[in-house]
Amino acid sequence: MRSILSLASLAMLFSLVAEAAPEKMQAVEVGGGGTLSVQVRPVPRPGMGEVLIRVRAAGVNPVDWKIAMRRLGMVPGTDVSGTIDTLGEGVTGWKVGDAVLGFARESGSYAEYAVIPVTSLVRKPKSMSFEQAAGVPIAAETAYRALHETGGIVSGQTVLVHGAAGGVGSSAVQIAKAAGARVIGTASSDNHDFLRSLGVDQVIDYRSQKFEEVVKNVDLVLNTADADTSLRSIGVVRAGGTLVSIVGLPNPAACAAAKIRCLRPNREAGATNAEMLANVVDLADAGKFKVFVEATYSMADAAKAWAKSREGHTRGKLVIVVSEGPTMKHQ
Repeated sequence: MRSILSLASLAMLFSLVAEAAPEKMQAVEVGGGGTLSVQVRPVPRPGMGEVLIRVRAAGVNPVDWKIAMRRLGMVPGTDVSGTIDTLGEGVTGWKVGDAVLGFARESGSYAEYAVIPVTSLVRKPKSMSFEQAAGVPIAAETAYRALHETGGIVSGQTVLVHGAAGGVGSSAVQIAKAAGARVIGTASSDNHDFLRSLGVDQVIDYRSQKFEEVVKNVDLVLNTADADTSLRSIGVVRAGGTLVSIVGLPNPAACAAAKIRCLRPNREAGATNAEMLANVVDLADAGKFKVFVEATYSMADAAKAWAKSREGHTRGKLVIVVSEGPTMKHQ
């Protein structure tokens, strides 16, 4: 009997080893001049408080190509979704096979495997595909932190979102509506129907209208566009209101003169990424938050995804599909 048990134990052990992550993987790598190519690289290993995931999809963000020269010879990307392959030391509350999403800042996300700290890890919403889930992390976490933690949004307020059709903007629109706010959004005319489908109450075409001539006495502004838009937004915020910008703040003296708060989200001093993302997952499970994927790309076409992102007119998110498989709930 002892011999049979030993053989069974060995068989189980062999099975576990056989199913573990391999030593090598395919991944996108940043080369000279910011070029991208698929290379064979070592599979990263999770450290204390981290998990290794088998990547299903990776979200594309402008920051990916903006910092490309700082990641020469490395894997780009942060947004990622997939299933847990290995638990690092000290990790509890998670198990191998869990469907998750999160931030893979250190390892990069355009790869077959990626490492996520548990402080940046949440379960995948059951209603979302892995491709949609990969579009959640940076955009939704930024929007939720900007509106709730930094902006202190409350029901009944009027919120102006600049760049409302983009990744952060479209996330912010939904988060603000879920909070009970009246939402005004700026976008090009071809995105107006899209924004109305998200619940935007008033849409402004930034190409043909000056928003400062259309709206006044706004409680809260979230600017995802550019620094000039922050400066122009000072005059539309009511005294005592708040301007939150993720693209640079105007002169503090100008904000003080207008008697408004001008702030930038601060991940270092606030809640963890996981805490912010958990709130977004709750909204998604309640049917109040969706991710709109404009286009998907293979790892081999990552450069095309970056070219599209550089155009600056993405509606929702661009996503790199890393591995195929079941995509919807319970996966």
